[in-house]
Amino acid sequence: MNATSIAIAIPPVALFLAMGILSRIGNHSPVGRELKRKALHISIGLMALSFPTFLKSPTLIIAALGLVLGWLIAVRKNAALRRCFGSVLHDVRRKSLGEVYFAISIGGLLLLTQNEPLFFVIPILILTLADASAAIVGRIFPVGPLPEFARGKTMTGCAAFFAMAFVVSFWCLLSIADVQIAHAFLVATVVAVATCGAEAISRRGTDNLFVPAMAYLILLFSNIPDDAGQAIVVQLQHDFNALMAGP
Repeated sequence: MNATSIAIAIPPVALFLAMGILSRIGNHSPVGRELKRKALHISIGLMALSFPTFLKSPTLIIAALGLVLGWLIAVRKNAALRRCFGSVLHDVRRKSLGEVYFAISIGGLLLLTQNEPLFFVIPILILTLADASAAIVGRIFPVGPLPEFARGKTMTGCAAFFAMAFVVSFWCLLSIADVQIAHAFLVATVVAVATCGAEAISRRGTDNLFVPAMAYLILLFSNIPDDAGQAIVVQLQHDFNALMAGP
């Protein structure tokens, strides 16, 4: 099996294993089901941060995305697969295509940010950590339910989302892009406000599309160096190629 095949196989295999493991963890409470779903969300989101190091061309990205989407659709449609692998996603009793949108967002950002790693990392971290924080905090501490356009969301969940989105953006801009503190603070604040608003008004998992898209667009027009973080990716790519080459 060559390096190209391994690179394409890593995302679907990781998803397969994570879904299989988490689907076998029994929990019948609404909070427990949401925690399982967000555990998958976080594990795959964090693993996705490594994808730019080995999915280095549109062909590889599209091939891996196709396998992931094929697997997710198969789990939705096939009763046996749904029982074995789908409970982590489908035990939460609401209509949602969130997992499909999540995969599309990762693939789309990979295609858009091949030479701009920071513009991939920040939206994915917000999608992974801020969204999960909002869901978990909002479930455990459902204080201040929001009306109308944000029905089903809470003030505590939105506050958790905003705080995590700001921290993620601010830290990445300072440590990876090495921008001035005032600039990083302003950009992080705008990103946190915009993505929090997008998350609050989204329905049926569409926040997995709108949140990273909003973060990416703001970063794109925020005078951040295009090559921020590129040296880190180059080093990781070198390490991956060395690993595939063997001793």
